[in-house]
Amino acid sequence: MDRIIKIENMDRKDKENSKRKKNTEASRGYDKKGDEQEISIDKLDATNNQEISAEKKKNGQNTTQECSPAKTLLQTLCEDELQELLSVREKLDEQSKILEEKKSLLSEYEDLLKRKQADFENYRKRVQREFDDFKKYATSDLVLDILNVIDDFERAIDSARSSKDFDTLLEGILLVEKHLRNLLESKYDIEPIETVGREFDPMVHDAIMMEESEQYSEDTVVEDFQKGYKLHDRVLRPAKVKVAKAVSSNSASDEKTDEVAESSGKGD
Repeated sequence: MDRIIKIENMDRKDKENSKRKKNTEASRGYDKKGDEQEISIDKLDATNNQEISAEKKKNGQNTTQECSPAKTLLQTLCEDELQELLSVREKLDEQSKILEEKKSLLSEYEDLLKRKQADFENYRKRVQREFDDFKKYATSDLVLDILNVIDDFERAIDSARSSKDFDTLLEGILLVEKHLRNLLESKYDIEPIETVGREFDPMVHDAIMMEESEQYSEDTVVEDFQKGYKLHDRVLRPAKVKVAKAVSSNSASDEKTDEVAESSGKGD
């Protein structure tokens, strides 16, 4: 039984191998036919191309490169038109060169402007810083002089405390006041404004009140309430004053009656 089964299996394998051989041969035959057909088509295309090129050569056409539309247009132009076209092209080239020069010059000016702006900004900051420092320390000399005056006041006060003498204190204060006035006039050109006996000047005087006066003429300063001062030629502080005005007729008659009454009283 085993031998019969083996023989049947061998027959079955032989049949399968024979079928495979037939299929492979059939496929190879088909491939050969397809290759032959492709080769024939290529040959046909080549022959057609050769015929087309031969016809173009007969007609005097260039087979490698065809004429562009621009070249065909140039061939239709006359000589004057070609000269005009060339001149226009030269002008365009010149204008393009000028434009490139202007662009480069513009970039240079832009760089220069940026540098100038940066320099000006640095200069502005430096000037502002110097101005702030000047404003902060401008009164340093005056402050030092005032400190010296304060030292004189302290010495005068200490001397008066030790001696307990009012005259000594007054003398010390007067000396300090004189020293301060001389310092302001000599070093800082600060001068007092003249008032009493002077004609009223609204530029330097500030009238607080007016009073009838027989001693002074009208619009004359008769009293000084607060001294005024000038710094160089500018009024630093106007003087507050009392100004004389004309005597009215009623007050004059009243004064005369008073004088008559006094004289009659003396006679009695």
